[in-house]
Amino acid sequence: MEATDNLDGHLGEGTEVEGTLRFEGSVRIDGKFSGKIISPATLILGPSAAVDGELEVAQLAVHGALKGTVHARDRITIHSSGKVEADLKTQRLVMEPGAFFQGRCEMEREQPQPTQPTPKAGKVTVPAGPATAAPTKLPSAPTKTT
Repeated sequence: MEATDNLDGHLGEGTEVEGTLRFEGSVRIDGKFSGKIISPATLILGPSAAVDGELEVAQLAVHGALKGTVHARDRITIHSSGKVEADLKTQRLVMEPGAFFQGRCEMEREQPQPTQPTPKAGKVTVPAGPATAAPTKLPSAPTKTT
């Protein structure tokens, strides 16, 4: 989740940004950010990061400081150097020893993937149409006379 070789964006240390950040790939923040972050991918907050805002991402890794609210659809990892003062909503929460978390956490259940119904064994569907065979008469049961 945190391979820095695969980053699509980076806000370096000493950078200060305020506003809305939208991205598709993985982004790492080592500077200061205030505002809203929206992404279907991974956000990494480096050790020098200071983020204050509303985050909607798939995965979040926190090594720095975070305040606000977070909805991470898959997972939130708070590393030993991470300090989180936020309300969290996620399917998985991972906290390393030494990590700091103050706030609320709402755990979401993993949504099952929709499946196609499987046909029941032995059941055959015949399209409607004219009958091709003449109806047959069943023999009647013998009658008993007394």
